[in-house]
Amino acid sequence: MEASREIELEGHIIDSGIMTQIFDKIMDMGGNFEILVFDVGKQKTDPSYAHLKVNAANDERVDAIISELHRYGARLLAVADVRIIPAEADRVVPKGFYSTTNYPTSIKYLESWIPVQAIEMDCLIVLDTSKLVARSTPLSKLKKNDMVVVGEQGVRIVPPERPRETTNFEFMHGTVSSERPSETLIARVAKEILEVHRKGGKIALVGGPAIIHTGADLALAEIIRKGYINVLFAGNALATHDIEYNLFGTSLGMDLSTGKPVTGGHKNHLYAISEVMRAGSIEKAVDQGIITGGYHVRVCKKRRAVCSGRFCQG
Repeated sequence: MEASREIELEGHIIDSGIMTQIFDKIMDMGGNFEILVFDVGKQKTDPSYAHLKVNAANDERVDAIISELHRYGARLLAVADVRIIPAEADRVVPKGFYSTTNYPTSIKYLESWIPVQAIEMDCLIVLDTSKLVARSTPLSKLKKNDMVVVGEQGVRIVPPERPRETTNFEFMHGTVSSERPSETLIARVAKEILEVHRKGGKIALVGGPAIIHTGADLALAEIIRKGYINVLFAGNALATHDIEYNLFGTSLGMDLSTGKPVTGGHKNHLYAISEVMRAGSIEKAVDQGIITGGYHVRVCKKRRAVCSGRFCQG
C-alpha cells in the first residue's frame, strides 16, 4: 500500500531553485507529490510557502525521500523532539546519527528550538541536556556518553535562500588535475616507472583517496605485487575511503558500481571510521571480520594487516 508524508517549506524557495530541486529529487527517487498549498511571495523580499504531500510505494521509500528533502530545508508538519542517544565510547557514533550540513541548524528539545553552535559540515550534533546547549562536534572530539542527535526528526536547517553569484570555478572540472590526469600524463608516468624498475631503482608512491574514488585500487594493488612500487606513503584519507568502500560499496557516499549517490551515503565515511574505533584498530577490524576486503587487505594478503608508512611484502 502506498505511503505518504506531508512536508512544508518556507522562504525564497522559488528564486533559489529549491522547489525545482525538491520536485526532481522526489521523482528521481521513485516518488510523486501533490501540492496542497503554494503561497508565492508578491514582492522579491516576500517569502513563499509550500505544503506538499509526498507519496511513495512504501514507508521505507517515502522516509528515504524525506531524508533527502531535509537537506533542502523541507520539514514534516508535525515536528517531534529530537532523538538523542549516548555515544558508547570515544569516537564511536550511534547508528543513524545525524550528519550536519554547513547551513544554520537548530534542534527541537523539550518543545523549544535550540540553535546548534559552531555549525560545520560532516559533524555530529551533541546536546548538553543540563545546559540546553547544542554544538556541532567532529568525530575526533566525540566522548563516551555524549548525547548525540540521531535521525532528522526535530532537526531544522535553513539552506541558502538565493543562489550565489556564479563563477568559472568547478571542483574537479578541469581536463587535467592532480586527481584527473590526462592519458598523456598517465602514459609518461608509466614509462618512467618501467624505466626506473628496469634499472633496479626504487619507487615510492604517495597515495590519496582518488585511488579508491576512481576505481584504481585493483590496478594499483597489482602493480605493487609485481614489484613496480616499493614504498607506499598514505594518510588517513586513503584508508578511510578504502574501508568505506569495503563496508558500504561507496566512496564519499557515491556507489562506485553505478556512479550515483546513495541515500544517506554522506555518513558512510564517518561510520567507517567509527567501526574501526569500535574494533580498536584497522588490523583488529580485519581480524574480527569487520573489514573483509579492500585495497590494504589485497596488498597485504598474507599478513591481513595494514602497513604503516611502508608497503609490506608479506
